[in-house]
Amino acid sequence: MYKNKPESISFNDSKKILDFLSEKGFLIVYFTGGEPSLNKDIIKMIEYANNLDLVTSLTTNGTISPKMLKELIEAGLYTLSVSIDHWDPAISEYIRKYNGILEKQKNTIRIAKKLGARVYASTYINPYLNENNIINIVEYINNHLGIPIGFCYPSITNTTYKLKEPYPNRNLKKIIEKIIFLKKIGYDIANSSIYLEDIINFYNNKNSKFYCKGGEDVFYIDWKGNVYPCFLKNKLFNILNNEKSFFLKNVNCNECLLDCFREPSILSQLSLKSILKEIKYINTIKKIML
Repeated sequence: MYKNKPESISFNDSKKILDFLSEKGFLIVYFTGGEPSLNKDIIKMIEYANNLDLVTSLTTNGTISPKMLKELIEAGLYTLSVSIDHWDPAISEYIRKYNGILEKQKNTIRIAKKLGARVYASTYINPYLNENNIINIVEYINNHLGIPIGFCYPSITNTTYKLKEPYPNRNLKKIIEKIIFLKKIGYDIANSSIYLEDIINFYNNKNSKFYCKGGEDVFYIDWKGNVYPCFLKNKLFNILNNEKSFFLKNVNCNECLLDCFREPSILSQLSLKSILKEIKYINTIKKIML
């Protein structure tokens, strides 16, 4: 990532994309990066999206300035997630290649909470987390920082878009089983129980209760306006070049476990029974969404 030339999107181009999303009836827009706070127009983008009645979410690595954070919240930012990798400052710095990153992340969370923001930690299941110490990061974020934690599932792909499991020396299934256990006993874990249980179904070669709707209900749009079903699939069309838009139909993908697309796909498939199941964890949901 650090070897790549930095790229970003202009405010005018972002308006075209946000107008498109609004016209097509989308509900949520999730600003990510790299680090989205490096874009000088991010506040205007959030404000513009908010004025279109789009629910806005933004992820930061914690280096966002207090001034910008305040302005984003005033512009209508709905939810903020802060990427936190570990409770140990040295390991956090090694992963992020940024001195003092954990202190910056803690300060960002403190300020966001003071400003009344809906905030949670986003934690990639990195090589320094395993089934024995996963409780440490959960307790650190829940108890020390006082916010919920949401886990990002790791994956890599080859040139044919086939999913590979990273870190073959670790048992990711056991990590997920431990996360499910911690969620059931009351820890504030933002991932839905339905999504987590489907990961176990995937590993056990059982049918999933829900499938990914990437390309139908959930999309990735890059800074050039290219629209993709997800990070792993080929481009569908380009918004900025006025290419004819089209969306996939009846998608029931079970190729990977990427939370960015699979978890929000659940929203369009929820039954009353599923909603009642998630109500058990309503306190965590309230902290992020209400």
